[in-house]
Amino acid sequence: MFIDEDGLNLTRSVSGNSNAAGVTELSQTTANQSTDNSPGFAPISPNTPSWGPPSGTTTPVQPSPVPSTPSLTPSTSVTITPPIVVIPGQNSCSCYTAASTTTPNTSMANIRFLHAAVNQPAVTIRLGNRTVINNMPYGSFTPYYLHSGSQRTLVTVINTQSGQTLYQAYLNPSDNTAYTIAIVNSGSGISLFTVTDTACTSRNVGCLRAVNLSPNSGAVDVFLAGYGRVFQNLGQLTATDYRTIQQGTYRASVSETLPCSGNSAVIMADGYVECNNTRIAIMDSATFNVMNGVSYTLYIIGLANGFPALQILVVESDLNF
Repeated sequence: MFIDEDGLNLTRSVSGNSNAAGVTELSQTTANQSTDNSPGFAPISPNTPSWGPPSGTTTPVQPSPVPSTPSLTPSTSVTITPPIVVIPGQNSCSCYTAASTTTPNTSMANIRFLHAAVNQPAVTIRLGNRTVINNMPYGSFTPYYLHSGSQRTLVTVINTQSGQTLYQAYLNPSDNTAYTIAIVNSGSGISLFTVTDTACTSRNVGCLRAVNLSPNSGAVDVFLAGYGRVFQNLGQLTATDYRTIQQGTYRASVSETLPCSGNSAVIMADGYVECNNTRIAIMDSATFNVMNGVSYTLYIIGLANGFPALQILVVESDLNF
């Protein structure tokens, strides 16, 4: 489901292009803070009670290195902290291909937002001159919004209750590309963390990655029933590459990073994981369905040993060719 610039719901195809949106210098100091529409939130993948793992194991994928990103200068009239805008590539999985040149509306980008900043207020977000979401609370995310690609666009995050502008930045989205822009903690304020969403073009498996947005978790490991440890040593504000997963119902778990590099010695239990005589408690688990041809992201949000507690938020990318 996509929402175009006129607020209309559309179903459209989008590319698996891994090009990232560039961020350029901020020049506009304030944004029109009217609240003209409220499209609501996209549902997360449904939870089911069964564990149901398939057999077999797969070599885990290491987190992608974080490339350098363009600098962003905050406005002198808006008090914000320096941004953390990271756009990792997502193109190492063999299940992705370039977009078809016949895909319609290739001049449009697809942008959605995720509120992952703990202890921050509900926000209103403006994309250019339109309000795309009102009163967005922590732990929620929007559907994709269709937006003109290759067009320098101001993103404004506003405290819904007070009307204060919390953050502004310019985004340069690429044509025929989808992005998730997460609102994350930065000191006592907020910043943005942007990842490129890619369609899972293989029709015989699903595709899965993980992104760590917790401000205090340190490096974590992610486990999947039937596969063992699928991602390891995932640092703060880091995204993994996608990997393929067989269709089915799974339970994903997250813990602090285990002190072992291989998976053969890893023991998984209901409330802990263990290797090399070291037992570490699982911080959260989530059960979700994987469908063939669909990509999923396990967003790790919240505080380790704090409130709101660390959790796995499963987000589906409903992107099609």
